[in-house]
Order: sequence, then C-alpha cells, then structure tokens
Amino acid sequence: MTFEPIEVSLDEGCIDAFIRRYHFNDNEKAEIIRIYRKIAPRVHAIFHHIIEEDEEGKKSALVVASLGRAIDEFQNNLLEKGNIQEAYIVDCLGLDLLSLAYEKIDEKLHESTGLYAGGYQFAGSDGFSLESIPEAMKKLGQKKIRYNDAFVLVPKKSVVFRTQLFENQQEKHSKCSSCSAEKCVYRTSEYAGATRVLKDNAAVKIDLSKEKRENMGNVDNEPKGLIHLYTGDGKGKTTASIGLAIRAAGAGKKVVFTQFMKGRKTSELNSFDKIPNIKVIRSEKNLGWFKKDSEESIAAFTNEHNRILTEIEKLISGGECDVLIMDESTYPYNYGIIDKARFEALITNKPVSMEIVLTGRNAPDFFVEHANYITEMKKIRHPYDGGIEARLGIEY
Repeated sequence: MTFEPIEVSLDEGCIDAFIRRYHFNDNEKAEIIRIYRKIAPRVHAIFHHIIEEDEEGKKSALVVASLGRAIDEFQNNLLEKGNIQEAYIVDCLGLDLLSLAYEKIDEKLHESTGLYAGGYQFAGSDGFSLESIPEAMKKLGQKKIRYNDAFVLVPKKSVVFRTQLFENQQEKHSKCSSCSAEKCVYRTSEYAGATRVLKDNAAVKIDLSKEKRENMGNVDNEPKGLIHLYTGDGKGKTTASIGLAIRAAGAGKKVVFTQFMKGRKTSELNSFDKIPNIKVIRSEKNLGWFKKDSEESIAAFTNEHNRILTEIEKLISGGECDVLIMDESTYPYNYGIIDKARFEALITNKPVSMEIVLTGRNAPDFFVEHANYITEMKKIRHPYDGGIEARLGIEY
C-alpha cells in the first residue's frame, strides 16, 4: 500500500478568494501571503484509495487523504506563543488546501479507473457513520493517518470519504454538500463529566457544583446578573451579543456595548444610534491589523483598549450600566494588549445585578471559569466556502 502525492497550491487569485471567504480585509493580504509562504513548502498532500463494488455492480472509491503534520505543528507552535490570529490564518489556509486536494483526487481517480467521481460521502454522514471509521481504515490498510477516541482524524487536516464512480462525467459536487452528520464531533461538543473541551490542547474544568448553581440565583432578593460567553470558530458570536443588547434595551435596561480590536464601522452601529439606552464604546480609529512584533502596534492597541476600560469603569461606577457587552474581548486578553488586572477586577467585582457578555475565539481559562452561560459556535458550513462574499447588513 502506497500513498500518492497530490500537488496543491494557492496562487494570487486563490488568496483573493480566500480573503473574501474568511472575512479578512484586503490590507491583510500581505500578512496572509507571508504566512502561506512559510507553510507551503512543508505541506505534503497525499491520498490513498481502494475500489469497492456493491451487489449491483456499482463502483465507489474509499479514500483517505491528508495534508500531513506540518499544518498541525505550525499551528500549535503559534498557539503556544500566543499568536492566535496567525494560527487561525494557518487553519483557514489548511482548509482551502484540503478543498483543492479533493479536485486533484477526482482527477487521480479518473486516471486510474477511467471513471468519474460523483459526490463525496464523508464520515459522519448517513450511511457512513463515525463509528465505521475503524473498519474503513482497516480496509484501506494504512497507518499514517490515525483517529482518536472521538473519531477525529490525526493529522487534523485529514479526511476519509467514499465517492461513487460513474462512466460519464457528473456535475461537480459541492464543497459544502448537504451533511446530515448529527453526531459529528464538529457539530456537537464532547462533555465528560464537568469537563468542557474548548481548545485543542486544554480541557477546562467548569464548576457545576450545587453551590455554584445556587449562586446563579438571587442574592438578598436582588436579581443577580450572570456572565455569558460566546466563543468558538463559527459565525454568530457578535450577532448573538447584538440580539441580547437589543432585547435588554427593549426591557428598559441600560446597555453598554463595547468592541475591542474593531475600528471599521459596521451596520449594527446605525441601529444602536436609534436606541437611546444603548451606549457604544469602541476604538475611535481604525488601527488596522494587530502586529505582535511591532512595539508601535502593541502600544496603540493597548492604549486604546485601556481607554475603553476606563470608560466602562466610569459608567459602572455612575450606575449607568445594567448590561455590559464586551465584544471580541478574548483577543486583547490573550494578546496581552489590555490591563489584565483591571479587566479581571471588572469581572470579579461587578455589581451584583449587572449582566456581562464576553465574545471571541479561543476563550481563556479566566473567561470560562467565571461564565455562567457558555455557548461555543462551531463552523459546520459557511456560504463563503462557495464563493459568496460578505453582504452588507448580513455579515457587516
């Protein structure tokens, strides 16, 4: 059994489409290209397949493919250094390269069989359960690509699937074809007792004791404000916080909606302007892409974020905040471009009745430990993967 190499690469046109697909800005293109040039020489895409035939004589290919360990190693190295945004770019680049691999596999299958692939059935979909991965791997007879107890493939940028083979060329399958994998680990998050997996390399313990649950109720007959955390790599974190802000304002609550890392104006700000009891605090200027190696960038972002903290503290001390939303707050905390001591004090010493909402990817332990609600948005499908660009009033 041997793996066949697959040539996958991104040209400038692919990078332009990549920027649209994953919500990056055009001024981030140079940074994305720099990262891509670092990982590209290390990516060695491979695939292996066997041909299966059912009782009716219909043929299909059982395929396993991978980009190798380089993506995982590069991403883990960035995460260890706290370079979360660069690690995210690496992850997105890996997804695009894997998508290109599918097209190359179609071509290779046609070369070897004379038949055409007609759509992919991925592990976790109807007819190809996650639990059948061990059997599929045994049939494939390979040991380079493994799987863990949750049937997640290792290396991560690997995939196993079946594709039916036809004598005539079929309409190309969609990269985001309909998926009914309700038990897929990428759709549902794993719980083990009170352990919640929010990050690849760290399981964060959440206190679900009786005392903790009781403390989520009232204290001295005063309604207790709770802490919400929206995290994960899927769309909807900011959107959820906006919805909560509008609901709270509709109930007559004084809402303070703060945004970190963001300078460019988005459509929700126009709506907030029309709601008198929502006050928006955000960067007064667009600082562009945060550069962790630039002292000037670090200083600019830190000063701006600490200014936002000061405004929040003044509003709270003046009794002008019933609901505090800190959108994208995980990033300045993880990057260390905010006064962490003041930020943590704001959370731990908040007024009893004040509600707090935190959003952002890669929620740090402090956020998880103090949150009463934790919602993890997981990307299963996104229209940008099909080339649909960000739309005014929907995405921004």
